[in-house]
Amino acid sequence: MAAELSFAEVRRAVIVALERAADTLKRLPMPQNGMPAPERSSWPAILTDRDDVCGHAPSRPPRIPPAPRAISELDRVLPWLATLGGTDRRLVWARAAGLSWSRLARDFGISVGRVRYRWDGAIDRIVAAAVHDTIGTGTGVTGTGGSDAALRRRACQTDRIAR
Repeated sequence: MAAELSFAEVRRAVIVALERAADTLKRLPMPQNGMPAPERSSWPAILTDRDDVCGHAPSRPPRIPPAPRAISELDRVLPWLATLGGTDRRLVWARAAGLSWSRLARDFGISVGRVRYRWDGAIDRIVAAAVHDTIGTGTGVTGTGGSDAALRRRACQTDRIAR
C-alpha cells in the first residue's frame, strides 16, 4: 500500500525534479562556441588562449554527460514549464538553475519578497497541473487507477488550505 503524499511533499518533489532537470541541461554536450553548426562560420577556430596554443590541458574539468535516465526525466519535466507564462517560466527555471533570490530580484527588477511570492505561485500552478494531469489520465502514483488520485488531490487541497 502506497503512502499518500501531502501537498508539501509533492511540491518539494517538483522543486527537486526541476533542479535536477536544470543540472542535466547544463551537462548536455554543447556544440563548439555554443552555436549549432549552421550558425557558425566556415572559418577555422582561432585559438586565443596561450594554454590552448601550447597544447596544455584545460583548466576546467571536462563536462560529464548526463545518464539516459536523467535525460528522460528532463523530457518529463520540461512540459511542466509550458503551464506558466513567460516571466514565471524564466523565474522558475532561473531558480532551478541555482540563481540566488537577490540576483533574481535584481534581474527582474522587483523585491526579493515579490520574487519569492511569484515563484511560490508558479510552483503551485505546476503542482496543480501535474495533479490534474494525473487525475485526467487516471493513473495514480501507485498505478491502481483514478480512485487513489482523487484521494491524493483531496489530501493536497486540504494541506494547501491548512497552510
